[in-house]
Amino acid sequence: MRGYRVQSSKDAQAIILEKLKAGYGRKIRVNFLETNLETDLASGRRFWVVEGEIEIRRWLFLKRSLHFTYYLDAEDGRILIMRGKRG
Repeated sequence: MRGYRVQSSKDAQAIILEKLKAGYGRKIRVNFLETNLETDLASGRRFWVVEGEIEIRRWLFLKRSLHFTYYLDAEDGRILIMRGKRG
């Protein structure tokens, strides 16, 4: 079996958290709901599915929340797909 760069759910969540903070800034609150390791049946490729919610604070009273799903390659840690939905 090959060695994978992203070996645990915590590693996958750390990569996603770093990506979200780079995109939305430091004033965010991230709640990870589910993280699963899945295998593509056609190609045998392994990837992490990370789901969660993000709360973005703008100014003093304005908040915005999003539900996200990221698909992360288990071998090299690249983000394959990102889906977001306003909550």
